[in-house]
Amino acid sequence: MEPKTARASATPAPKPPLSLQRITEAALAQIDQRGLDAWSLRDVARSLGVYPTAIYWYVGGKNQLLSEVCALAMRTVTPPRRKGRWQDWLRELFRRYRKAMRQHPNLAQLVGARLVSNSSLDASLVEGVLEALEQAGCPDDCIVDAYNTVIAAMCGFVTLELAQLPGDDVERWRDELQQRVRRISALEHPTLARHLPALANKSFILRWQGGGERPMERSFEAFVETFVGGLELRIPEWRAPTKAPLAAGGRKLQNVASAVAKRKP
Repeated sequence: MEPKTARASATPAPKPPLSLQRITEAALAQIDQRGLDAWSLRDVARSLGVYPTAIYWYVGGKNQLLSEVCALAMRTVTPPRRKGRWQDWLRELFRRYRKAMRQHPNLAQLVGARLVSNSSLDASLVEGVLEALEQAGCPDDCIVDAYNTVIAAMCGFVTLELAQLPGDDVERWRDELQQRVRRISALEHPTLARHLPALANKSFILRWQGGGERPMERSFEAFVETFVGGLELRIPEWRAPTKAPLAAGGRKLQNVASAVAKRKP
């Protein structure tokens, strides 16, 4: 007679129940491995050991699942609310976003688009940005413009840094781009040629390696400081009262008074 422990060890562990969380995590893993263009609901179902129809009990389709994936990737981006300087909160927000996208670089292009289209609504992120802007003293009539610049800045640099390289024959594309960069004429573009040794493969437009292979750490930090510093200067300008233009009648009276003053001996 076999020991009970032997029979117990031969029994496979029960699978955890299917859930939206498990489906989303499996989809994110597929996107990390295959890319946005190659993953499918069928592959997600296969990785979970279920039929594809089971996925539709939890999500309406691929588009909705992508929104869930973006929300999962963004779950640690918003810094906790605190009483510190608003500048430091924004710096941490930008760095957290970049870290999240570097962990899932295939999502960088998608997340920016989803934030713009509002299909991955994160109310805590919006609340945090608005609180930071209020703490900075941003007036209510400028809050929309200020908020939009923050979101655009948060996504913009990272989206460019992690932009996907051409999918077909990447090595050939790299070789051709390097040759084109080396052939830049110093006569036609003297300033570019002078700085080219420093710019080559380290700057937007002139690089042949993506941010996943060659991170742009210094440039990112320079971008963050430039943005925060610019916002520090801009908000006081928004708060400063502006002189209202004189109405037509007021301008006429002013002109008459000036003419009379000139006539006086």
